[in-house]
Amino acid sequence: MTRLLLLVLLIHFSLATLAQEPFVLKGYGEKYKDGDKIFLSYKSGKQWIRDSVQVKNKTFVFSGVVKGPIRASVYRNQNPAFANIIYDMTHVYLEKGNIALKSPDTLKHSKSSGTAVNEDFAKLNKMLMPILDRLSAMQDPTELNAAQKKDSAYVSRVTREFLSVLDALTEAKFKFVEQQPSSLVSLVTLDELVKDTKRLKQVEAAYVKLPVALKTSEMGKFVAERISLGKKISIGMLAPNFAQPDTLGKIHQLTDYKGKYVLLDFWASWCGPYRAENPNVLAAYAQYKSKNFMVLSISIDEAKDRDKWLKAIQEDHLNWPQLSDLKGSQNAAHQLYGITTIPANLLISPEGKVLAKDLKGEQLHATLKELLK
Repeated sequence: MTRLLLLVLLIHFSLATLAQEPFVLKGYGEKYKDGDKIFLSYKSGKQWIRDSVQVKNKTFVFSGVVKGPIRASVYRNQNPAFANIIYDMTHVYLEKGNIALKSPDTLKHSKSSGTAVNEDFAKLNKMLMPILDRLSAMQDPTELNAAQKKDSAYVSRVTREFLSVLDALTEAKFKFVEQQPSSLVSLVTLDELVKDTKRLKQVEAAYVKLPVALKTSEMGKFVAERISLGKKISIGMLAPNFAQPDTLGKIHQLTDYKGKYVLLDFWASWCGPYRAENPNVLAAYAQYKSKNFMVLSISIDEAKDRDKWLKAIQEDHLNWPQLSDLKGSQNAAHQLYGITTIPANLLISPEGKVLAKDLKGEQLHATLKELLK
């Protein structure tokens, strides 16, 4: 090895070391038990880092090094690599310094402190926790039993109330971003909110108020790109044609349904919020299918999950064309329409123009009632 190459390598590894900053995360919970296992999970670059420790005297401690503030997840007694449903978890920002996670019970109600970003995150959580507690106490529309599903009025009410609280949660997040535009937590929050195309203008209005340092960061550029993608299909424009196979392999094109009002619905078998909305779409379809209205569903499930897709169709009684190329988020129609998250839908006129986006709950029924009266 030449002296020059050795010098270059030494400089490279020295800089990499300097970029890493030490953190200590100490958690305390009144209801922690000795032996409880706490898992820490976060992404550093392209690599997932996972660590675990045991609780002793109601306390746990993690330490390590990270490059800048990184959002991490903390779980109790459930390994996130294998658990399907997480019952007790929270988030925290790993950054240089001593970080504290204190709770009157376990992880769910933890309050972060000790560093600037975590102090901001605690402010956000203080705003969200009362709404999250309301949400957790409600009947989840995706978990109704067979008898409850047969009561359409009950299903409609539960779905409406659930979605109303979700809207309140979203508004609280926007309020935080408005109050704390210079915080990294605000950028991370907008990264979550940009997935809702119905809120795109609201996200863009909040994004432009962020400081240049946040907007030019890697995440800031990503949010800007998502905003641009979300604006790809606007109300009033001609909906682009596509071709997708159904469950039997038959190819359907959007133009096959010209002359009808079409609800183009993007979903996946694993998407809880979408499946919570299914009873509402079913009711709309049953009421208006005889009045020149139909639904086309496009799944972003992957080929490996084909059986789960078919099972979800059967379980949710989706009796309109179910389409997918089973390429996941690379689904051709998903890409064509610039869909950034699911659930998402577009209402298309008989002439093929986009009339509305992301109609849910009573809004879907009100729009169809006005159009098809």
